[in-house]
Amino acid sequence: MSTSQRRRAKAFEPVALDHAEAVIVDQYTRLVRLAYLTLPGRLNRHRRVLAAHSLVQRALPGFRVRHATARVPLPRTGSADGGGGGPRGTEPARTGTAYMTARVLSAALAHERRPRGWPDRLPPPRQLRPALPVVWGLRLFPRAGGTEEIALAQILSELPAPARAAFVLCRLDGLAHPEVVDLLTAADVPDPEAALRAARRVEETVGEAAGELLRSQEFDACSVQTRPTDL
Repeated sequence: MSTSQRRRAKAFEPVALDHAEAVIVDQYTRLVRLAYLTLPGRLNRHRRVLAAHSLVQRALPGFRVRHATARVPLPRTGSADGGGGGPRGTEPARTGTAYMTARVLSAALAHERRPRGWPDRLPPPRQLRPALPVVWGLRLFPRAGGTEEIALAQILSELPAPARAAFVLCRLDGLAHPEVVDLLTAADVPDPEAALRAARRVEETVGEAAGELLRSQEFDACSVQTRPTDL
């Protein structure tokens, strides 16, 4: 195994819980946006917002290995709100971010996965499982964007989930082709190259504005509006 292959494999090794928690704190907005955009468009926006937050919050690994260092967030690697930039920075930051991004992606991609023999009339198992956060009496949804954002949302809703994830990783996080392939592979996508090809076709349609559109309020599941459920 070459040095680059070993480095890429190391990026997805499980990290200590305190590292994972620090990544969640530092990159929460980015991870929620990634989950929101990867989740199926057929979910209404309220359900997608709640599901995105739930997936990120449940992405913490289930073990308690801790380092003896102080529990402080990792150095910020993107914008001030953690909204982009991908897994950059120091080696612990890169490793922890890649690992947690893969966990969030895997959960988002599996959201509508049905076991063999699962009845078509029932929602997928992950949609039946109660999960926090729970909201009663209100509907949550991101602030509406313009016509370009709405058009992009429609295009993304027609893509397979792995292609949506590849598009976001390329255009929002600015990751290179090998990094996207590694993340999709770690998230159990069977054909990352096909997902990237589909993402490139969307890039050709949307153009250079894709990154800015993805960073718009239309896709920000952390800055939401509320409405009563009966309106």
